[in-house]
Amino acid sequence: MSLKRSRSVVALGVSLAALPLIVSGTAEASTAAGPADLGTLPGDTFSQVLAINGAGVMVGSSTPLEPQIKDHPAKWDARGGITALPTLGGEQGKAVDINDRGVAVGWADKDAAWHRAAVAWAPDNTVTALPYLAGGDYAAANAITERGVVVGAATAADGTTHAVRWNPDGKVVDLGGLPGGRYSDARWITEDGRTVGGTAQDAEGRNHVVRWNVSGAITDLSPGNPGSTGTDMNESGVIVGSAADSAGEQKPVRWERDGRMTWLDWPERDAAWANAVNDAGVVAGGGYLVFGTDSPARWNRAGARTVLSTARGMGNDVDRAGTVVGLENNIATKWDARGTRTVLGTLPGGDYSTATRVGANGTIIGMSYNEYGRWHAVYWPAR
Repeated sequence: MSLKRSRSVVALGVSLAALPLIVSGTAEASTAAGPADLGTLPGDTFSQVLAINGAGVMVGSSTPLEPQIKDHPAKWDARGGITALPTLGGEQGKAVDINDRGVAVGWADKDAAWHRAAVAWAPDNTVTALPYLAGGDYAAANAITERGVVVGAATAADGTTHAVRWNPDGKVVDLGGLPGGRYSDARWITEDGRTVGGTAQDAEGRNHVVRWNVSGAITDLSPGNPGSTGTDMNESGVIVGSAADSAGEQKPVRWERDGRMTWLDWPERDAAWANAVNDAGVVAGGGYLVFGTDSPARWNRAGARTVLSTARGMGNDVDRAGTVVGLENNIATKWDARGTRTVLGTLPGGDYSTATRVGANGTIIGMSYNEYGRWHAVYWPAR
């Protein structure tokens, strides 16, 4: 399971301009050998890797070149060998998370009419449909713990979509949403299963970042800032993402364990986003410093930002050591805790790549164009 973690920033009453800005004193950049191509399933053209477990097993999807996107669920072993995961009778599916026991979760179609179910794939690739809510006919899973607790979303009998939790015994629990809202989605869960994070709409259809406790009680973390977006949650239940400031600009924020929203340091005139947070409280993301150019950044526990590069780029994930992965000038890049940059490269002939996640074992996953302009899942093995 790939939850991530947080803690850093500045109180609302403090001027952002007064906070320290650190521009990374990047040492000589090194260049990696380039990514390994994870390829596609037979007959497909594109692929996407979405999660990696501690053993280096990866999951995602493979897609043919057709006018209508059709995802086929896929799994890769630690050496990059691809396997097609079964659906429930329909053509499409996608694996989105995998725990260290090798159980993957996601969704799969039951027929050509796109009746979709949340599913779990066992280590031997056997697929099991997770129960719908009573009267519902659609569900998708987003995350799984080591103990086999799964969270996601499912439709109810009245056609609304509810955040749900599936217990290891298979029982589905309706987590509900905000009063009057017709949509909620559980996106993350802490390893102890006591905290679930996600999103929910209010009665006006505006998005809020929310959190559910072990009893299923919901807390609206952004009541005064509808339109907020959460992107990651750590093992303490701290969530990071973005919210609109008084001028309507999106700014990186952190929702504390006690429910307070704190603004991460960024110039008032420019938009920025927090994309990931580790258990030490280090946050990865980026934003605009020069008009039209977004730059990768890292925030420490004290709230100080480090601009990792003034070139165009973004930080997508951060590991427990504070290494940030993302891209710079359209090429996958990583920055260690000292700011030393390593250019991860592209597939041969490709002109674009991005690193999207770093696993517990140091393996980095992402995507790259190949020489034919096809988007392929890739990985950089741990060194």
